[in-house]
Amino acid sequence: GVIASASGYGGPITVLTFVDQEGLISNALLLEDSETPLYLKRVLAAGYPENLRGKIISEPLENQQGIDAISGATRTVEGIILAVEKGMYQIGQNQLGLSIPNLNTFYFQWQDGLVILLLVTAICAATFKKRKLRPWILVAAVFILGFMENNSLTIGNYMSILTLKMPTFFERPIWYVMVVGILFVTLFWGRNIYCSWLCPFGAVQEGIYKSLNLVDYKPNPKVIRISRKSQWFFLWLAALLALVFNNPGIASFEPFAVFFNGDGNSSQWIMMGLILLFAIFLLRFWCRLFCPVGTFLDFTALCKGKFRKFLTKKRENDEKARATSCQEKGAPCSREKTEEMQFSNGDKAVAVGVFIIWVLILGALVQNLGLF
Repeated sequence: GVIASASGYGGPITVLTFVDQEGLISNALLLEDSETPLYLKRVLAAGYPENLRGKIISEPLENQQGIDAISGATRTVEGIILAVEKGMYQIGQNQLGLSIPNLNTFYFQWQDGLVILLLVTAICAATFKKRKLRPWILVAAVFILGFMENNSLTIGNYMSILTLKMPTFFERPIWYVMVVGILFVTLFWGRNIYCSWLCPFGAVQEGIYKSLNLVDYKPNPKVIRISRKSQWFFLWLAALLALVFNNPGIASFEPFAVFFNGDGNSSQWIMMGLILLFAIFLLRFWCRLFCPVGTFLDFTALCKGKFRKFLTKKRENDEKARATSCQEKGAPCSREKTEEMQFSNGDKAVAVGVFIIWVLILGALVQNLGLF
């Protein structure tokens, strides 16, 4: 048998492949993966990788009978098949002396080219402040990044970097363009361009708000403030689970795949419905109050400014100047407390909705673990 790895959706998939003397696959065993347990269960239930037994190693597996795609788990199936084909190739060439077709390990489709074009267009438009192009870029992002590629950034993507379970560059180059490329642009430019110019789910919420909102509702700042603080807790919890279970796919609790691909656990389905409902009354409801990717990229964007201030010690000088100015004028240096707004019925409804979504995020993470 030969052990080989290939890139799935969440990261590397490792398979042990056995081939008999007739050049047929006698067995294939999944050894390690980085996939979300919910989607992996679907693939295993469909018979992979055991259904590859008896396949001829001298022909590509995708051309043989019984190799079916699975909705919502296409990249996982492709990763398993490629890992088995790598094992086939090594055994057929090196041990059996058979003529084996060369493997295609570089995957770049025309849809990936559209993603790169969209990313470059958004960066250029943001750089030259072409705000009039923003609505059109967001519409394109919904169709290209959302429905066509289902390639929204998730916190699981960045957990793949943290757990060192990234896909191979030549097998998933578009992953590096999106995940690593946007991270570097955010870090060195000091601006979170993805959330404001490219996020397809954010664009959907923004479209719902601008087309359906008929109420002049202004939420109580206290509700928004408390809700935003929860972003860091769920980001920390998702990262912790990914590290403890050594599986970055567990961290992805966002409802993006549910909306764009009709795939996800029950908690994510309910979450998506609530988010779209509240998006009518609050602009970018998910983005403002819950999104872990936005929280991470916003923090990354701030790092450039904080590092610059650290080098120049501008903050210390500003504080000293402010303290001196306050003493000379005899003015209080502390900010005066503004009168707090009363909680309206709308605020109470939002608070209840926020609490329910907190529970659903926890439920999504538990379901990602495959516990129920």
